This record gives sequence, structure tokens and C-alpha cells, in this order.
Amino acid sequence: MTKNLKTWFEDGSYPADLGVKIEAADDARSRLFLPYEERNTMFGLVHGGALASLVSISTHAIARDPSRAVTEPLRTVSMHVGYVRAARKAVTVETRALRRVRELGFFETLITDVDGNAVAHASSTVSEAGPDSAPAELRPLTDLPEGERAGVAPSDDAEGGGAGAIRAAMAASPFLSRRQLRLLGMRRGAVEMAMDAAATNLDGNGATHEGAVLTLLDAAGATCPWTVVPPSPGASGATIALSAQVLGPLPRAGLVARAVVRARDARICWTDVAVVDGASRIAHAFGTVVYRFSEKSWS
Repeated sequence: MTKNLKTWFEDGSYPADLGVKIEAADDARSRLFLPYEERNTMFGLVHGGALASLVSISTHAIARDPSRAVTEPLRTVSMHVGYVRAARKAVTVETRALRRVRELGFFETLITDVDGNAVAHASSTVSEAGPDSAPAELRPLTDLPEGERAGVAPSDDAEGGGAGAIRAAMAASPFLSRRQLRLLGMRRGAVEMAMDAAATNLDGNGATHEGAVLTLLDAAGATCPWTVVPPSPGASGATIALSAQVLGPLPRAGLVARAVVRARDARICWTDVAVVDGASRIAHAFGTVVYRFSEKSWS
């Protein structure tokens, strides 16, 4: 383990704020440990955004090819996380490098709880972000079809419950509260959510940490289904899969996630999410969240 890598987990940035501990890392494997702490939970469970963050943190810890003298930052160009079970305990994260070719690295990650139970499995492709890795431009909301516009005033009239209930659920999560997420707008099938550029959302270089972006993406994607499903007492649900692509270097700026429900059946909802700069049309990440409702949600 290099001195720089050790410092990365102790400098007060996003990984340090989560409390991630690095147990081992070389050019082939990494092993991280996340203690169970209330600050990373929602309703007593480790938040899915925190788990997705661990995938990014663990792959970046070993993503650099030791034979290449390259200084460009890293970015996750593609990630898929499958959530096997909820985590109510501390977790261990083990990542192994599958292959490296040119500027790309391919990785596999397994997250288990302290009892050895599988919690999540992920595959990632990481790239060195060279000078041509420019962010993309996203059409403004006024250019989108009516069904894709999420930039509306918050309303309690959207089927499936109101903005007040969603804000209360976010406030009840220590992990989301630490990310300083805010619900900006919602309508049936669409949500707009913001994340401030707080110090605990940044990496050691002062840019937004990928883990914070994954959290924003997951939070918006998991909130959006509740705008189309009328909740009942005891209703609940969970993210069962998250796919994400980071388009380029991330800024130190407030970000906004725009989520739109694309399809749903009796129990599962598929939501697309775009993460953009809050003050421009620059897109920084895209993703899909697959969300499953509990039986009580449909009673």
C-alpha cells in the first residue's frame, strides 16, 4: 500500500467521511472494510449509495496499471451493481483486477457482511481520463418531451404520495443527510434532486467524488418510483440493481439528478437518471436504477 493511497482514506474527503478502512491493496486486489455506523444508513440499513460508492473506491484503489507512468485522474466509464441482500452489519469489499488493456481496467467486486453473507456484486470498467475526456451536453428540460420533464415545482399531488413524505424519508437517513440532498421537484414519473458541493462529497483533489454521484443517482432513481405507486402503511422497497456511467472528470459544483420512470410492472420499476451540473447543461453521469416494491406497497 502506498503512502498516497493511505492518505486518500484519511484526508477528510468522501471515503474518509464514510469511514472506509483499507486493509490491503496491490496492483491485483484490494480489500476494504466499512464499519456499521448510523451515518451510512437509512432505516437502519447501509444505504445502497454507500455500497455503490465502495465499488468505485475499491476499484480506483488498484486501477492504475503500475507499469504506466500516467497522472490523469480515473473515472468509472461503466458500472453495474447487483444488490443481493440488505446490509445491517459492517461489510468487507474485495475487488480483483480482471484485465488491463491500454487505458482501460476491468474489475470485479464482491461485498459481504461480517458473517460472510453476500451483500452486493459488481463489475466495473475504469479509464484514465485523458485530455479528450470532455463532459457531454444535455438538452435543457424545456427541450425534452413532456413526459421527460422533471423540472417542476414540488407538489403533493403526484400519485404515490407527496414531496413532504419524500423529504421526510430523506431527512430520516443519516447517510443522505450527510450528502446534503434536496428534492427540487417532482411530478408523476419524474423527480429532480440536488446535491450540494459539501466538503464531505469531494475527493482529495476538491472535485466531486464518484461515490457521491452514485449516491445521488441511486437516491433519485429510488425516489422516482414512489411518484407513480400509491403507498400503503408499511410500504417499502429497495434498489436491486444500479448501472452507471461517468462521462468525464467531475466538477466541484452542485449537481442535479433528473430521474424518469421508463417502465414498471406489478413489482419492479426501471428508472433512468441523468446527473448534470446545477448551473449549466453539462451532463456528468447517466444511470439506470431497478427498484423493487414490497408486497405491502401494492395492498
